[in-house]
Amino acid sequence: MGKYILISVLSVLALVGPSVAFLRKIYNPSTELANSNLHKFVAGQDDEPLFLTPYIEQGKLDEARNLSLVRNLPGLSSSESVKSYSGYLTVNKKYNSNIFFWLFPPMNGKVTKETPILLWLQGGPGASSMYALFVENGPLVVSKDMKHLSLRNYSWNHEFAMVYVDQPVGTGFSFTDNDAGYAKNQNDVARDLFEALKQLFTLYNEYHGNPFFVTGESYAGKYVPAITHKIHVENEEAKKHGINLAGMAIGDGLCDPISMFDYGDLLYQMGLLDGPQREFFLGEQERARSFIRERNFEKAFRVFDELLNGDLTPNGFSYYRNWTGLQNYFNILVDNSPEDNNYYNGYLALKETRTAIHVGNRQYNNGTTVESHLVNDVMDSVRPWVEDILNANIRSLFYSGQLDVIVGAPLTENFLRQVVWKHRHEYVHAKRYIYKVDPKDSVVAGYVRHAGNLIYALIRNAGHMVPYDQPRVAYDMIHRFVKQRALP
Repeated sequence: MGKYILISVLSVLALVGPSVAFLRKIYNPSTELANSNLHKFVAGQDDEPLFLTPYIEQGKLDEARNLSLVRNLPGLSSSESVKSYSGYLTVNKKYNSNIFFWLFPPMNGKVTKETPILLWLQGGPGASSMYALFVENGPLVVSKDMKHLSLRNYSWNHEFAMVYVDQPVGTGFSFTDNDAGYAKNQNDVARDLFEALKQLFTLYNEYHGNPFFVTGESYAGKYVPAITHKIHVENEEAKKHGINLAGMAIGDGLCDPISMFDYGDLLYQMGLLDGPQREFFLGEQERARSFIRERNFEKAFRVFDELLNGDLTPNGFSYYRNWTGLQNYFNILVDNSPEDNNYYNGYLALKETRTAIHVGNRQYNNGTTVESHLVNDVMDSVRPWVEDILNANIRSLFYSGQLDVIVGAPLTENFLRQVVWKHRHEYVHAKRYIYKVDPKDSVVAGYVRHAGNLIYALIRNAGHMVPYDQPRVAYDMIHRFVKQRALP
């Protein structure tokens, strides 16, 4: 352990390859930023990752909690102290598969038995939840110089505990030593995440039995129903470990590609396609639907990729980019990803940061390998699980940014109207209400429809990342949902 291990830049660059993501591009760890300091990074005995599972198994919970406490987080002034815990949970010993988490207790005081705890899952596939932590709804904001932190005004952990998890295995700081350790489908995703959650609630037992909500966005439209359904089906096992499922929330999520693959009309109505271009899109998306019906998900993905993404096409070609001239499909009003979306990558590359959050010398993965293993999952559906969840009276919030392209609001509407559940008729014919954060506001925040245990909210002036574009509205929305206050 006294030897020093030099982290090679070449080994980092070897991981960067062609992407097969559906929704991961904006979350990609910037290779230049995330690895900018790695040539300087030398890991010694104080820079080993913290694996908590052995302590949990031996009942050494106090020792594990103390070790997992995040201390000396660089760039945070003493007057802005933020308590948090982080480390690795081993979810598959055979393949040495480990999931990284970062837990933030509520900032407003002591944890009680009524304190909700929210799990956040980023999309991708292969996108790190560190993106949401630093860019969307976590307590910390990284400065432009990537060395200093400030507090977010509308952090979701003001009153709630928040846990950000890098998953599936291989995402962000999470890793596995064996190719067989990567998830191939949502059953694999749910299996590993459920194992991590059982350990998490055992270790931080102050949340034992507290209201637990699964939240996420984008490709987490698959992850969130997968783990929610897993907990529901294995409820006795979940409750034994203190997991008290209270609901799920999905933002701009891909759940059911066959009903959501409707880009021709969406882009035409946005003014981004003309008539002939719209007809071409309509024909191609019907071809993709045919492949989905045949369960030929890879061919369906390739049709989508050529239309929108350009991840697997020669020279990154996509009809969307070629015909619109736009690079960004996360917000119709934004041409390129905002600069501050990438500051966190440089911060995570700091040796002091890595030491503080207990990841040591572990690689921060860009998600390519995770994606490649899930390529046949992209065009598959989690609709049956969503139907089971709704029929089980589990509270569910879906929300969309009005300006999103890649999972535009009409696509989510298409899906929700086709979900078969006991309140379907009531939902389809439900009145849509105007939503304002404060009734005195002159600005309309969005529109809400609800029936039974399902709420759907459309948020105005927001794209794919609603908490980033409209932080006040997103905070109010999630607060009302979790606290069971009327929305609107």
